[in-house]
Amino acid sequence: MVAIAASIPARLRGAWQERSLDYDAAVELTATALQIAYDPQDPKVVEVSLDSLDGATLEHGVLSLCLATGKKVVLSDSAYLDGLRLRLEAAVCAFPAQTLSLRAFGSERSAPGSDHDRWFEALLTARRVAEESRTIETQRRAFDAGRLGRHAQLTREGWAADRFEAAADRRALAAELEEIAAPYGSALFRLEAAALALRHASDATQFGVWRGWAEAVQGAFRSADETWSLMVPVLADSRGVRGAFWRRLLRRGGAGGAT
Repeated sequence: MVAIAASIPARLRGAWQERSLDYDAAVELTATALQIAYDPQDPKVVEVSLDSLDGATLEHGVLSLCLATGKKVVLSDSAYLDGLRLRLEAAVCAFPAQTLSLRAFGSERSAPGSDHDRWFEALLTARRVAEESRTIETQRRAFDAGRLGRHAQLTREGWAADRFEAAADRRALAAELEEIAAPYGSALFRLEAAALALRHASDATQFGVWRGWAEAVQGAFRSADETWSLMVPVLADSRGVRGAFWRRLLRRGGAGGAT
């Protein structure tokens, strides 16, 4: 999270808890909320949770905080509002951890040789860029669904080329891996749709739309993780394409079908 080191002065307007506001105020951004202290005669604080913000617009020196409830809190008359808008975006849309809940990622049992690293390489590169970013746009561009899809396809084709010299055998293995990876392709399609929505979101709704996009990114990570778990037996099977029938049979029967 990004926080302002000290409070900044601004004029507070709008409504909060059925009270009309028009006061000089001191604004401070913490790890979880925007705290706006006002009315020195009878000190009060408007605390806007970062999780409750759908967006923030800055027009003609007026910063409008757009809440999920549909209400707005307005700040004006301050030279610091442009910087506050940038810091709000960095704080609200800090890129979340993606790999903590994954079962196969990082597991020694699921990582034969360098194949594991090749499969996750594009996602991890995108994650690194997004984690270092302070803007929504840089995060969105990092997770380009088309690029991730092309990487997945080239990786599968590379595995087939590494394992077989005959073109027919290569095609057969690539086709089997493509079938297994179909759910990951669907997850990338959903990510592409979420990215398009984020690209066209207004400043007033951008934070809320970003949360949906972040969920789509998490979905892509989960799907890549599940796909990898299913591809490991195929990549490790010394029978090559001759074992394809049995691998399909075991997948249909579930893990309990293997003895």
